[in-house]
Amino acid sequence: MVKLEDEEELLEDDFDDEPQEEKPVPQYSYDYKSRRILVWVEEEENRQVAEETLAFLLPLATIRMVTSEEKAFEISEKEEWDTYVVDLTEENVSTSEFVKKANNNQEVAIIALDYSHIGKSSENSEIYYDSIRKLFDLKAPGKDSESQE
Repeated sequence: MVKLEDEEELLEDDFDDEPQEEKPVPQYSYDYKSRRILVWVEEEENRQVAEETLAFLLPLATIRMVTSEEKAFEISEKEEWDTYVVDLTEENVSTSEFVKKANNNQEVAIIALDYSHIGKSSENSEIYYDSIRKLFDLKAPGKDSESQE
């Protein structure tokens, strides 16, 4: 018969050894300060959610929100942007001249998000957000030569 004290000594011996290293929990550090993102949100009810979510996903990025195609054209012509974000499910966006022009511009990436499905309260938000964030990690064609100068 084994004494209870012996079991306690065995347990104490396990803890007396050097502390075992815990597996490190990956801490992601996202830095998008070099990114310039123009976001066209037509529907007012989606505007705040889109702005908050993109600011959360893309820390330090320059994000400019516009509410109309005319404003998107105006700002895109005055300033340089590396990415345009649109919601192709919003009325008239997918057939707009802005989307056609952006789609043909090899210097700029165009990303289509469904604004009604984004928001920080999503059940599987981390998995969902990681996939969205990866879209912004891709470089637009033609940007590689610029970054080497």
